[in-house]
Amino acid sequence: MFTNRDEVLEKALRIFAKMNYEKASQMEIAKTCGLSKAGLVYYFPFKLDLFKAVVDKYVFDTQHSKNKFNFTANSLSEFIDQYVAGVENTMQRLVHLLDDGNNPSGCSFNFYYYHLLMQVRLYYPNVEKKLVVIFEQNYQLWKSAIQKAKENGEIRQDLDVEETASMFWQMFFGTSFEESFFQGLDTQKLSRSLHFLYSLLKA
Repeated sequence: MFTNRDEVLEKALRIFAKMNYEKASQMEIAKTCGLSKAGLVYYFPFKLDLFKAVVDKYVFDTQHSKNKFNFTANSLSEFIDQYVAGVENTMQRLVHLLDDGNNPSGCSFNFYYYHLLMQVRLYYPNVEKKLVVIFEQNYQLWKSAIQKAKENGEIRQDLDVEETASMFWQMFFGTSFEESFFQGLDTQKLSRSLHFLYSLLKA
């Protein structure tokens, strides 16, 4: 029987990602966790409490830059490699959690994670500010790396740092979202695309 709070969150993550918030009853969640409904309520009195705890752990904590990346880059080219490595490591952890042998809709596990993100926007109370923080962190990482590359003469001096940072961030986010509909993000392809964009900017 699953009685550990973290195990409950892990099981609930799979339910919310593959089913959805509205369809997932407390009884369904409790059964999947090996608990009675009363046992589940002991940890999380309301379904929304459980959903928020899942999102806090597997979205906001997992996607926080300090938990996702380890930068030691001295160049924009190295930054790209380390950014992709952070994305890949995070994606592998999440896919491992979601891939429990149950794939009800035949989707990539990346897609189930995006499905969870859509629900976050719908059901997590007052979530806009938290989402802005996650997106802004990524944008600022790119902005800082590009500003440094420009100051070091690695890339062209006529480049607008903010617009360039936005291009890199949107290339990652757009590619990740698009490929989630198929086999999931190909990080090698992502790396090639980011490095191609970088090659167009070199001094």
